[in-house]
Amino acid sequence: MLTGQLMTGVSGFVLLMFLPRYLGSAGYGELYLAISIQTIFQYLIDFGGAYHVTKEIARDKERASEIVTHSAILRIGIWALSMVLIFALCGVARYSASTILLVVVLGVSNLWVSITSLLRFSFQAFEDMKYPTIGAVIERSFLVIAVVPAMLLGATELAVVILMAVSTVLSFAYSAKYAKRMFRFSFVVRRASLKPMFHDAIPYFLWSLFGVIYYRIDAVLLSFMVPVVVIGWYGAAYRFFDILMFVPSIVAQALYPILSRLSKSEVNSMLVTSQKSLEYLLMVSIPIAVGLLFFSGQIIDLLFGAAQYAPSVIVLQIFAVGIIIVYVDFIIGNTVLALDKEKAWAFVGFGAIFVNVGINYLLISLFQSRFGNGGIGAAIATDLTELFVMLCGIALLPKGIFSRRVFTVAVKCVAAGVIMSSVIIGFDFLDLSVFLSAPAAILVYIMALTLLATIEAGEIDSVLRTFVPKSVRNFIFVRKGINA
Repeated sequence: MLTGQLMTGVSGFVLLMFLPRYLGSAGYGELYLAISIQTIFQYLIDFGGAYHVTKEIARDKERASEIVTHSAILRIGIWALSMVLIFALCGVARYSASTILLVVVLGVSNLWVSITSLLRFSFQAFEDMKYPTIGAVIERSFLVIAVVPAMLLGATELAVVILMAVSTVLSFAYSAKYAKRMFRFSFVVRRASLKPMFHDAIPYFLWSLFGVIYYRIDAVLLSFMVPVVVIGWYGAAYRFFDILMFVPSIVAQALYPILSRLSKSEVNSMLVTSQKSLEYLLMVSIPIAVGLLFFSGQIIDLLFGAAQYAPSVIVLQIFAVGIIIVYVDFIIGNTVLALDKEKAWAFVGFGAIFVNVGINYLLISLFQSRFGNGGIGAAIATDLTELFVMLCGIALLPKGIFSRRVFTVAVKCVAAGVIMSSVIIGFDFLDLSVFLSAPAAILVYIMALTLLATIEAGEIDSVLRTFVPKSVRNFIFVRKGINA
């Protein structure tokens, strides 16, 4: 998954460098709005499958065929309803004809995108992500190969979304081809099975729906309150922020089926697994947040061009603060759901919508009127809403997860982050290149973690065994009494 994400991440950066520049801030604003609406309805169609389907198959793999079949039927029905809702939203919002066309094309593609995600959840439950990962790489590679030349030839936003829809067909075809290795497709529909599956999936669906609404509704709110160019500034920063979610996303996808199994028989092991994952994400999130805070200007200039997207810098810096909170929320959410507290978690998501909408309504207007950039308010609202979710999640978890060890690791990571920040400031004072200061700061951060004994020796050995070839370990990392 990490290898696949690195490959798709490269394609994502390439698209980020082309789309905002060639479409302009207004055109990219329309595209970002359409993608945000598509994402909201995609979660609606998935009907909580990321958690419900994965958990059910992980706990009883013999029922995989039945679960996939009935989940697919639910998705097709909800997709039809979603298309009606999409047209209603476009009518109420009075979007331009060009924006409506973008939204509709992406809405249609949600049919096969939702089935692809269903297959992905099934692979995840079997703890074998090879094939959906390859499918995602095929999708993103095609998108880059097709979109970049199209942009150079003067393609419009409509051509981009059509190519996006075609790329998702390729991912669907590849995943469907290899899904039969895990289970057999069944076309037998049992009404007695469909009804309880629908009922059991509702809490997961509500959390997924509420979660994506509070996480994505900022673009819709901005569309009612600010010019489309402001949405473009906000969208540029948000897309980069969203790309950085690949780290906790990978961990969460690998972790969730394991937590679901352990929660039934080995609760203590489940809590330890969740705790260690939380520690690792704290170690990773802090240097990312520090780097984003100090290098936002260079990132925006490199990817989008400072001429059109200078107002995106402050938005990206605000998102940097929320990186740590969001990373922690990934682990908290997966642990809460693995403990079968999906109903309570759904209420948290529902409450987060009101928190997010209320803060957005106040802050977007405030920052738009005073600074001409309502995206600043939307970014602050995102951070505060994630903080609200984190605090609620902590209240739902067993006390053992946030032990003294976790708080100790957090303090050490913050201390290492402060040292890392001082290195960046020093390099900036000497007017040295970011290509020197960034690697140096990361190296200092790792050294600080090591000196503070944040990472245990056994964990270092485990990382080396996972990522470093044995021949290299034998040559470099062999220590007396330890077989590499």
